[in-house]
Amino acid sequence: MNSKIHTAISALATACVLLCFLTPPDAAAETADRNIILVTLDGVRIQELFAGMDPQIAATETDSGIEEIDVTRKRYWRETAQERREALMPFFWKTLVPAGMVLGNQALGSRVTVRNPMWFSYPGYSEILTGEPQADVQSNDLVRYPHETVLEYIHRTLGLKPTEVAQIGSWDGFKMAASRSDGTFFMNGAYELVPAEFSTPEMDTLGALRKQVMEVWEESSNDSLTFRIALAYLKRHQPRVLWLGFGQSDDWAHARRYDRLLDYLHLADSLIGELWQNVQSLDKYRDRTTMIVTTDHGRGRTPQDWVDHDTGIEGSQDIWIAIIGPDTPALGEVRNHADVTQSDIAATMLQYLGLDHRKFNPDAGPPISGSLKPPPAN
Repeated sequence: MNSKIHTAISALATACVLLCFLTPPDAAAETADRNIILVTLDGVRIQELFAGMDPQIAATETDSGIEEIDVTRKRYWRETAQERREALMPFFWKTLVPAGMVLGNQALGSRVTVRNPMWFSYPGYSEILTGEPQADVQSNDLVRYPHETVLEYIHRTLGLKPTEVAQIGSWDGFKMAASRSDGTFFMNGAYELVPAEFSTPEMDTLGALRKQVMEVWEESSNDSLTFRIALAYLKRHQPRVLWLGFGQSDDWAHARRYDRLLDYLHLADSLIGELWQNVQSLDKYRDRTTMIVTTDHGRGRTPQDWVDHDTGIEGSQDIWIAIIGPDTPALGEVRNHADVTQSDIAATMLQYLGLDHRKFNPDAGPPISGSLKPPPAN
């Protein structure tokens, strides 16, 4: 062999070996064109998700707070659970689930629970974002904790710009839970205006409206306006990771207004459908984006305690997880699956980006079994 050719081949081989050693495994494994959207609906029970309008709760005005039962029944009552859930959340059941998967229907042998012992919001969001229960997160106080979140890890590991990871939500607790410090990436809380360097005229108008619309509870802003801000941000900045946090489902339940809760779930379903439709219309996101939809906690199971959730209120620990995207198998309503926990969500997000959850948090739950399509055969 010509000595010059031999030298060139040797040099190339050496360079390849060095590259393998010098390239971080996460970077090498990263799926460069993939995106993640996490949508959380606060305190949505498995009963409504999998069976629609609950006849036991709706039986009396005292338990339900329904003001016009005939109107509510016309909108959401059907003879079978499948018909009721489709009437309540048509996008979820007619589009998302058939093209993806949903876990948590205990009647079918699929159970999803929280691991944290608190069974309310901040501990739930902390578990979702850190991959494990955090012993020091024991209240809904608006404080930050010293635990790296999956949003921070993705931002740091992939070297993303501040605009490329975004948290937008209707409660300031979402912003506190998203990161250990302010300014790591884009974060937007309950009544916060979008800063000028990130905003558009549309976002400015929506932010002003947020402050003018009265809500059930003062600490949460209107979810429809939060959604519009998130959608405008998505189109303008096209982040690789977005967490969109809704809160009004929990508000209407605590207010014991079952009719308004059902109306809200129907609305939220349409907003999630609109979000997915927009995702499929944008080149950056079409066939490159996984959307995970879940909740932070369940609620009581009876007509008396469905309004509440806390340690000791059975049902508060029961949650659900739905996933749709190009790398998720179309399993539909999952049956006879090993138990899944809220701690598994962070690792599941990371797997869709080609990142190793063990390098994020060795104690994090694993990716949800069966949630990733096998690689194509050679």
